[in-house]
Amino acid sequence: MSTLLYMPTVTDLTATCGPLRTVLSSAGTVDTPPEAAEAYRTEIQDAPALRRSVIFSETGPALLIRLLTYRDPATGDRRFAVEKWSVGGYQTVDHAAHIVCDAEYERQVHDEIAAPTLPATKRRLTAGGPATFYDATDVL
Repeated sequence: MSTLLYMPTVTDLTATCGPLRTVLSSAGTVDTPPEAAEAYRTEIQDAPALRRSVIFSETGPALLIRLLTYRDPATGDRRFAVEKWSVGGYQTVDHAAHIVCDAEYERQVHDEIAAPTLPATKRRLTAGGPATFYDATDVL
């Protein structure tokens, strides 16, 4: 006997729970007031990571994807966020529902493997999945 476990996608979850909100972005387009950017940056930078995947370079992290929880500086509400930072730029999206951000974290980790945004060595691109692509990850 086998059991099949259905894991909803980010698309499924946002259709039910509402869209993700972009709170920080090096591209400049966000869903929060521009004057609040520094407050969001401080809250997110100091937030504890619930999950993380990272690729290190000789000088430190070159790519970091984190699932975190933080206090929204505008409302005081607890929210969940997925932060992707690399030497090429950054973006943080958030949502009130943990499950939505958890699915987004998984999506971003797997999307980076499918289409790397940084030059990747042959070792990283082997069929080993997240465990060989990232230097540290909790994604299977």
